[in-house]
Amino acid sequence: MLSYSLIVLLAIHRTLGDPTDFVHPDYVLQHAHDSSTNSAKATITRNAQSLAKNGPYSIINNNGVSAPSGDKHDYLSWAPYHWPECNWCGTGRTHLVHSGNGGNETDTEPTEPPSDQDLGPGEDTGDNYDDASYVQARFEHLDNILDLASRHNRLLRLRRSAPSSVIENSSSPILSLAPTTGIPSAMESVLDVLPQAPFGTLSLIPTVGISSGISTGSLPTPTSHTTSQHIAGSSSAPQAAVKTDKPSKSTCTPSPTKSIPPSATWTTCPYVARDGQVNPDVRTLVGAGAINQASDGFLSNVLASVFSGNRQYVKAAVNILNAFFLDPETRMNPNVNYGQVVRGPGNNVGTFTGPLDMRGLIKVTNAIMILRSSNSPDWTSELDQKMRTWMTQYLQWLQSNPIGQKARSRPNNHGTFYYLSISALLLALDKPQDATNALEEFFRTTFQDQIAKSGEQPFESVRTRPFHYRCFNLEGLIVLAKIGDYLGKNYWDTKTKYGSTIKTAIDFTMGVKPGSEKIEELVPHVAAAMAAYGPSQAYTNFLNKENAPNEPFWFYDQVSALSHAPASKSGSSKRSMLVWRRDDDDGVTGTVDPECPTVFLEHERLEIDNGVFVTCKELLPYYLGHVEDQYS
Repeated sequence: MLSYSLIVLLAIHRTLGDPTDFVHPDYVLQHAHDSSTNSAKATITRNAQSLAKNGPYSIINNNGVSAPSGDKHDYLSWAPYHWPECNWCGTGRTHLVHSGNGGNETDTEPTEPPSDQDLGPGEDTGDNYDDASYVQARFEHLDNILDLASRHNRLLRLRRSAPSSVIENSSSPILSLAPTTGIPSAMESVLDVLPQAPFGTLSLIPTVGISSGISTGSLPTPTSHTTSQHIAGSSSAPQAAVKTDKPSKSTCTPSPTKSIPPSATWTTCPYVARDGQVNPDVRTLVGAGAINQASDGFLSNVLASVFSGNRQYVKAAVNILNAFFLDPETRMNPNVNYGQVVRGPGNNVGTFTGPLDMRGLIKVTNAIMILRSSNSPDWTSELDQKMRTWMTQYLQWLQSNPIGQKARSRPNNHGTFYYLSISALLLALDKPQDATNALEEFFRTTFQDQIAKSGEQPFESVRTRPFHYRCFNLEGLIVLAKIGDYLGKNYWDTKTKYGSTIKTAIDFTMGVKPGSEKIEELVPHVAAAMAAYGPSQAYTNFLNKENAPNEPFWFYDQVSALSHAPASKSGSSKRSMLVWRRDDDDGVTGTVDPECPTVFLEHERLEIDNGVFVTCKELLPYYLGHVEDQYS
């Protein structure tokens, strides 16, 4: 049997993508040659070269998988935290999607997935974690998968027909572990003989991918995970933080009477939410990775062209943009109707978490603004008009489709990134007043319940990976403030109804122990805080430990990149744009005691991610500061 270390060596190394960001075009043009950011610019240039070499990028899956519409140009991704729970009725015969106990899946205790399924910076769309983590996750399920494979007569026949030089015995891990990208030829010879379900529609997509003939339905599903926190000063039992809905165990899925293809798990078995636990098979679709690579590649090549004066970088950027958005063969349609689909019977549309996959558009709009400001001859009026058309159509979809509107109404990071996408698109479409109106609406409404007096972010910390989600929402808040800064507004000092600012939240998160989560996710935000609010010893010490000057964000997060932040000359005397005011306080402004967030006036329990719900009772301890650090 191949060792795990060898499997890791066969995997393709992937690096974490840069976080969402925005930089003033005038700053880029005026400070392109500042020596203080040379290391960051060198990293940006190297990234530009690598992404140009590996591109272009497209959402179209090479294995022929397409959205339920049948249009290969429609974006498709799967909800990352959902796992199949077949719960077959009776024991019956052994099926490919059964668990190892003869089909009675309710008798098998699910196993916990490895902690390294964290996807790094950004939301969990399955594109930002390395292949070693992916392989390890699959490896830990190996015994269960191989047990199923060895007992399934069809797989036995396949093994007999496979080249003997490749498959020497029934325990070869290649069958269940090989990624579909960059597979050595020996592995490909095995994959060639595995059964392939027909592709083309949502109901026929295999759940593990073409590298395996075994459905994810056969994997032991992880434990439904909720985070329990001790409430200081309370004699009651620890309070469950965030809940996920799952089908009742009193019902079961009718057991098939014959063997079924792996893709049947999709439409036969319900999928349940395991908050924070990524189903590895989301990586069998390329869409989420493609938009991040395309946006990073486009922006970094535009920046590299300004740094170097070399037009070849602009040509590379245009090539990336054209392939992703405009080329008739590889383009993406301007909608996310099938973003983060929750699989299962009757589920064939996207969810409100889907627009989050497209946050890379903020970088695309930023790069277009830089190209316009630089008067690049390679950015033609024809290209500009085509992109205006695409962005206008996507903006209209985002503002009118129920999927977009539900994202807009969420009080957590989904709402934050909705408003961020809207404002960035409006800015690129030369509608600055509309962009300002969107920002004003966000900071007057959604933002008001996001940061408690302490700096805690209750809607993020209630999740199963609180440090990650605190950082992720901060990412959106900082870029919203940067766009506001570009528009002449100071949202850096805008306060929530508890008297807290973005700085309060950054400072609080710096004091939280990340535990097994990644401290690196916070680094760009501390750099932004130092640029916006001025230096402090705490910021300096933190950044010195993390080698920040070598990272791309170091170029963006300079005092000279901001005009209306507290640390800038024009922003120092201009305090918060908005101060929360109660409707019944006769004009008296200030903070209020913790109370149920406004959204709970209409909802007893609120869905903050697909199948993940929270109540006011569960959130209030976070506003009151009564929840102990789970990593202390």
